[in-house]
Amino acid sequence: MDKKLIFIILYTLIYPLFLSGNNSKIEKWHKKEFVFESRQSYDNPLYDVDFFGAEFISPSGKKMIVRGFWDGGTTWKIRFMPDETGRWKYRTVCSDQMNNQLNGIEGNFTCVRNRSKTDIHRRGPLKHLPGTYHLTYNDDKPFLYIGCTAWNGGLISTVDEWEKYLSNRQTTGYSVIQLITTQWRGGPYNAENEKAFSGVDKIIINPSFFKRLDDRIDRINDYGLVAAPVMLWAYGDLNPGSLLPEESAIKLAEYILARYDGNHVIWTLGGDGKFTDENEERWKNIGRAVFEKNYHRNITTLHPHGFSWYGSDFNEESWLDMISYQTGHTNSDNAIRWKTQGPVVSEWKKLIPRPVIDTEPVYENGHNAKEVRNSAYWSIFSTPVAGVSYGSHTIWPWLRIGDTPINHGKKDPSPITWYDALFHEGSMQIGYLSGFFRGIEWWKLAPANELLSEQPGLKSLPRWQSVLATGDRNMILVYVPVKDKIKLRNIDARNYTAQWFDTAGNTFMKADIIGQNNGLEAHTPFDSDAIFILRKKKINLY
Repeated sequence: MDKKLIFIILYTLIYPLFLSGNNSKIEKWHKKEFVFESRQSYDNPLYDVDFFGAEFISPSGKKMIVRGFWDGGTTWKIRFMPDETGRWKYRTVCSDQMNNQLNGIEGNFTCVRNRSKTDIHRRGPLKHLPGTYHLTYNDDKPFLYIGCTAWNGGLISTVDEWEKYLSNRQTTGYSVIQLITTQWRGGPYNAENEKAFSGVDKIIINPSFFKRLDDRIDRINDYGLVAAPVMLWAYGDLNPGSLLPEESAIKLAEYILARYDGNHVIWTLGGDGKFTDENEERWKNIGRAVFEKNYHRNITTLHPHGFSWYGSDFNEESWLDMISYQTGHTNSDNAIRWKTQGPVVSEWKKLIPRPVIDTEPVYENGHNAKEVRNSAYWSIFSTPVAGVSYGSHTIWPWLRIGDTPINHGKKDPSPITWYDALFHEGSMQIGYLSGFFRGIEWWKLAPANELLSEQPGLKSLPRWQSVLATGDRNMILVYVPVKDKIKLRNIDARNYTAQWFDTAGNTFMKADIIGQNNGLEAHTPFDSDAIFILRKKKINLY
């Protein structure tokens, strides 16, 4: 029998059975994957097929077109997260309309009630409510961003290592994992010696590179954590954000978007880049093309280079949901000044409300936990509370004993592993920070340094005190970075109860207040940094 005829007969018999796998049930807020096999192969699918995806119709009749992606050989996939229970319908769309295996395929599936115990699956993906300065789940419950910087984690970790890492971050109190999705200057290849793409003016995607990331990002979500993938690292010529021309950068980012937007993610379009001045239009064009011209559900941000502020320049960009910045190396006087008195502090209230988060504060070296705490608390107190991140010089490059970071200066071989660094003091103490804020209505807190009647940081920057308060001033928090005294105005002559929170030891202590009516004074009982907590006294009417 003719080989071509045999193929057609087998294809006719098997393909409907294959598609039937696309019609199975899926729980709400979980990723569903649809797989399609094309008889037509392409020299460069990224360019030869300008668009492949599907129009989805929800049980309530809502329509959305979701981009799919090429996954190697003749395999194409669409990943989608349903947000309604009931029967969904879809129809594939392909720019190559003659390809009957990719274009015009119809199907349906049933979305059922979610039985997961994790918040991201029970409450739905993150969003930003207009007029607010924090993120929420889909059901409007506030989400506190406590990130861990694991840039190389997805690229070079083993399966077992990644499980240990995620288990630790979950139990310690972290909520977001920041990672890279392509080769970059800190990781020119993945563990299999592969790159995500090759070429410059016209790139070629390597699906094999991304298949290892599929597992790593899925596992982040399985642990109830949100992934924050960087699409285009942009510092130096080795990185796609600076290496690729606009069209190639857009193509690559669209591919990554299609591959992971069905997961629970926060998109970081550019990493470590300069997004203002001569680069401003480039990044606005890329952001608009990737996020405004494609259906996507997830939060978006930009992660700039150190002590860079793009908030004012990108204020009107509708695709930008969250403003990130980084202060990640030292607590020098200039760094403290920028963090506590710079553009982040002075401009956030002038902009369209968005979460403003330091996603790369001072990195831990294993001996500088106090610097890590100072940096993180100064950051989280500098704007309405939304979150903060943690970084370690051993975790982000995913070092094992004897390794050195790539392209990050001459370093001595690491005497410890990334796993050892998980238990460094600062790493654990950011978990304490997470627990502290989760125990209060943190989303109601905003900077209120005007309540200080004396700012010791004006005489010595390392003594800079930062204040948060609710709008009604029923709760006031003061971060004291060194053993010191606090002097506060008591504008309404209120009576408060007071506590200390030991940021290093994760303990609370009753606080003594000197004075109440005209002003309040307190003295730190610890030898290091602490938070002074004031709560308005409740009046007992009986």
